[in-house]
Amino acid sequence: MKVLIKEKKNSIACIAIGKKFYNHWKKCIYPYWRSYCIKNNLGLIVFTEDLIKKTDVNWKKPTWQRLLVGHEIKKRFPVVKNICVLDLDIIINPLSPNIFNFCKKNKINLTSLRTNLPFEYKKTIRKMAFFRKKFTNKNYPLDSLLNSDLKNLYSEDGLEPQNDELCVGVMAYNLKKFSKILHDWFYNFNKKNMKTNFGGCQNQVAYKILSNNYCNLLDYKFQAIWVFEIAARFPFIMKYLKNYQLISEFVLSAILDNYFLHFAGGGADAKVWLQPKLFKKINKKLISEFQSYYDKKLQGKKIYKRRRRA
Repeated sequence: MKVLIKEKKNSIACIAIGKKFYNHWKKCIYPYWRSYCIKNNLGLIVFTEDLIKKTDVNWKKPTWQRLLVGHEIKKRFPVVKNICVLDLDIIINPLSPNIFNFCKKNKINLTSLRTNLPFEYKKTIRKMAFFRKKFTNKNYPLDSLLNSDLKNLYSEDGLEPQNDELCVGVMAYNLKKFSKILHDWFYNFNKKNMKTNFGGCQNQVAYKILSNNYCNLLDYKFQAIWVFEIAARFPFIMKYLKNYQLISEFVLSAILDNYFLHFAGGGADAKVWLQPKLFKKINKKLISEFQSYYDKKLQGKKIYKRRRRA
């Protein structure tokens, strides 16, 4: 475990297991997180080893171990009261507002994959499938669980359907209220009953949060989904995933329009975040330059000359 920015009452946390992933995150993603944390007076804690021994019968993948993070932080850092657990593949717009200002203490705060999106959900999902098959993977199934309704989505894991689909890549909560609850969920779930999300925890955790009425939905901007952004706005970019200059311009545009940009998923379109070449092309300075202009109080003076009448 590493404390990269001294723990505070409100702190960001993540799991970065494996030298390769940690080093890439530290070099390419961390600078964005660091600027954001300093701006909003947040701590930053990174777990670099399994939170449960691999020999333990209850061991599950690191994506599941996010449920143990709060319990560990509560034990080790009494000063921390609230945490936001993030996936590694998230670029934070450093100028974004403090996520904790939008959280409810008695709820688990996260975003939806279907509710309050800035574009049509069904059409976006269909475009994702169609253009993935067209440009990145000719064997990609057009009619997969990606297109599933909520009933089939949850029943695939033997769960009762809920009225929404949540994304657990950004999850903020109060430690006193929820650290033990999440810890117990980790141990109560049977890892043999994990069919969707490649053994991930998303549907199971979403089910527990929604069925217990623990959910407070944050603005989509706190977890804008990269594959949604490109599918909704310019799906043809999937044809040019190795053109890092071009991709960087779209990443920058998505960052400027949102707060947290999440490269969720296992497709080639999502995996661009793993390319160091991409981050070399992103003009981070431009974000600050635009924000300075945006925040500046302009006088509205005319700067053009009036045309003469003929």
